[in-house]
Amino acid sequence: AAALGSAAGDACLARPGSDGASAGAGRGSRYISRSALGPPQSLMDDGLPEWAFELDAGKWKAYPLQESLELDRYWQLFQRSRSSEGSGPQLASVRLMKRDGVVDFVEMTCQVGGGRPRKLQRNIHDAGGLSNTFFFQAFKDALKRAGVSVESSAEEMFVFQFNQDFRGMRDDGRNLVRGGQRYELPIGWKRFAVNVKGQYDDGNNDWLREDETGWAVAYHGTSGDSLPGILCSGFHVGDRQKFEKDTGAGIYCTQWIDVAQHYSKPQRLEGRWVQIVLQLRVKPSAIRPITDAKATDFERKYWVVNDPSDIRAYGVLIREFPLADYIPPEVMVFGRDHPTVRKMMEDLQKEAA
Repeated sequence: AAALGSAAGDACLARPGSDGASAGAGRGSRYISRSALGPPQSLMDDGLPEWAFELDAGKWKAYPLQESLELDRYWQLFQRSRSSEGSGPQLASVRLMKRDGVVDFVEMTCQVGGGRPRKLQRNIHDAGGLSNTFFFQAFKDALKRAGVSVESSAEEMFVFQFNQDFRGMRDDGRNLVRGGQRYELPIGWKRFAVNVKGQYDDGNNDWLREDETGWAVAYHGTSGDSLPGILCSGFHVGDRQKFEKDTGAGIYCTQWIDVAQHYSKPQRLEGRWVQIVLQLRVKPSAIRPITDAKATDFERKYWVVNDPSDIRAYGVLIREFPLADYIPPEVMVFGRDHPTVRKMMEDLQKEAA
């Protein structure tokens, strides 16, 4: 992301329904009025603003997307007034990261309470080809191939402000836990958030809690053509399952993203090779690990969930990945020297050429 503005901030979104001018009553016309703000930028635009504050010297922390979009409305009005009048209000009474503060767009700082002003920076986020528009078009294409037409808007099906981009992240060694199980971050992937809040348990969203009381996080590799059916009607238990005697029949998933990705053969979408993996929440008491003595180390990383109602997709993960680099799960289970696997890899290389 390219920085468009910074200068010489505590972390500082305007309170819904509040007016910056009235919030700054008695402080003159230096405050931008919320009632004068323009509409927020569309989440389907390719270049979305990303505001950040300087946490420590040279170390920046980005605000959540929804807060960046709101802050940018003040910035746009500030810019317009400067262009047309040469001067105008420069301060905004804001609430960011659950704290009240004042943003100075001339100094590009944010100050919370009696804390020192912290530098602000405005960037334009580069989606790296995986924009909301690209993703939703690919999603609609997959539905079309499955014989389903999309009548809902992108915003009705997905909550793009809760997307998370893990492509630039590194594992910092933290031990994250959800539902009493280790949560492995999907580093290297971008997550598009499915609109699931209020859709289960009579509107109770406790299953989404980000601690041990929420449901566990798991992953499920899938082809793009299977994605629409799962999101629209949920999971279905298949026939002739390898470990049925051990765990009972059910839905297979794993807490390891690097295991799940083997089950997602890259497909060409809008000129790019991409992999798709579903991010799930799983009821902790419903998890059945593979314990069969004949299972390989790779297969012992599976979980089986017998009841489809105990597993819910809440995110769609996507990453660009060349077909030539893809390794099918059969390689991990049977080895490269297996005759069937050798033929499979030969066919895969021809397809990728």
